[in-house]
Amino acid sequence: MPEHGRELTTTATSLRIVDVINQLEGARMSEIAAELDLANSTVHAHLTTLANRELVMKEGNEFHLGIKFFHLGEQARHRKPEYEIVRRHAHELSNRLNEEVAFAITEHGRSVIIFDENNDPAKEGFQVGRYFHMHNSASGKAMLAEWSRERVDEVLDRWGLPAETENTIQSTEELYEELERTRDRGYSLNRQEALEGLMAVGMAITNPDGSVLGSLDVSGPPYRLSEEQIVPELSETVTQIEREIESR
Repeated sequence: MPEHGRELTTTATSLRIVDVINQLEGARMSEIAAELDLANSTVHAHLTTLANRELVMKEGNEFHLGIKFFHLGEQARHRKPEYEIVRRHAHELSNRLNEEVAFAITEHGRSVIIFDENNDPAKEGFQVGRYFHMHNSASGKAMLAEWSRERVDEVLDRWGLPAETENTIQSTEELYEELERTRDRGYSLNRQEALEGLMAVGMAITNPDGSVLGSLDVSGPPYRLSEEQIVPELSETVTQIEREIESR
């Protein structure tokens, strides 16, 4: 959830510039200025500061994000020793099922994937760092089902229920009914709600104190993904992870 308090306009502008460079996958100074409705001189000053801090780099006439962001991201996703425990078990589960297995946590009301295990070298790690809305992803719904209604409402107030496919949940009442079903059966489902042709089964991973560490999900095309096959394997893996975390 957003922090309340004084926000520095200068810092916010620099971060908006970073977002634009990321979204455009590289941008000229004039493109950034037009996108943010800023003067070229203002954008130039911010880009100079970011470049001096090695956060952006210039190639020809375009600015790109620096590799330093990768280094910072790696530190973030390894900051908790529990994450490495999950990654190891996720890798083993992916090998057993021959399906993609992702570990997601929540930040600022969205799910973000920090580990993505896949037997296909071309796809491995492709999802890492991607943010997803929580109402239409298996990982998100698994975590929402563990939260209080007040906390879920905070997420909905900030992000709403954007539709990404015709299967996306579109009403608050429908979402709460789905979360109740998730709690009853012990796992969440994404039935092509975020992407056509992709189904996922997810389960929350809880800490010894009952708080949610994150969620693990298995994804693949609906014709190949069977709940009967996936759920027992996923459940056993989550149990092993939670036991190992508790025994640390």
